[in-house]
Amino acid sequence: MRTSLWIPIAMFVAGLALVGTAVATGEADVSLFIVFPVFSGSSLVFLLGILLIILSFIVGFVLMATDNERSEERTEAASEAMSSGEPRSRTEYGGVVLLGPIPIAFGSNKRVALIMLVVGVILAIVVIGMLLASV
Repeated sequence: MRTSLWIPIAMFVAGLALVGTAVATGEADVSLFIVFPVFSGSSLVFLLGILLIILSFIVGFVLMATDNERSEERTEAASEAMSSGEPRSRTEYGGVVLLGPIPIAFGSNKRVALIMLVVGVILAIVVIGMLLASV
C-alpha cells in the first residue's frame, strides 16, 4: 500500500476517535435504529469527528484516482520487466461490510479475508461498546 493512502485511513480513525470521545463525555448520543447505530450530537468535538470521517472518504477517493495514473506507468514498467524475466508482483485486496453488528469479510485470498474479518469483529465490538456506554 502506498504511503499516501495511509492519510485517509488516519483521518478516518481520528474522526472515529473524536466521535467516540464525544459519546463518552456525553456530548453526543448513540441510538439504535433496527440494527444500525445512529449518532447525534451538537458539540464541536462531534462535528470535527464527522467532518474528518467525511474528508477521509473524499481524500481517499482523490488519492486513489491520482494513483491510477501512476499505476498505468507501473503497468508499463511491469510489462517491460516481464519481458526481461523478472517475477511479477501480485496485488491482494479485501474489505469488510458491517450489516448492523454483523461483519461480512471478503478478500482475494484466505489470509486477507481473515484479516478483514478480525477488523470487522473489532469494529462491531467498538460499535456495541459505544451503544452500551450511552445507555
